[in-house]
Amino acid sequence: MNPPTKVPISDKADGSRTAHLQPVIDFLKAQGNEPATGDAFYYSRDGYGVYGFTQPLDMDALRAQFDFPASIHLTPTSVQDTRHFVCITQDRGPQPVRRLSFEK
Repeated sequence: MNPPTKVPISDKADGSRTAHLQPVIDFLKAQGNEPATGDAFYYSRDGYGVYGFTQPLDMDALRAQFDFPASIHLTPTSVQDTRHFVCITQDRGPQPVRRLSFEK
């Protein structure tokens, strides 16, 4: 018996920086994880895109389901696309502004 075939994830963003990650998002939603960022990526002022979920991601299930290219890294808490500067992770809400070294 052959092992199940993993779903390939492309590293090419055809017309969108995030369309190639939609199967990952759909899989996580099908597992019962609810979007926390309005079911869309949000972008920082630096252009980094984040799609947040309310619960931690099941990284073992993602590794078993998908074949990720080398440009997409799975960390213990997120799926990071280093080529397109976007990630999928558990949303932690607004983060405090970090002061610069010369600010008091």
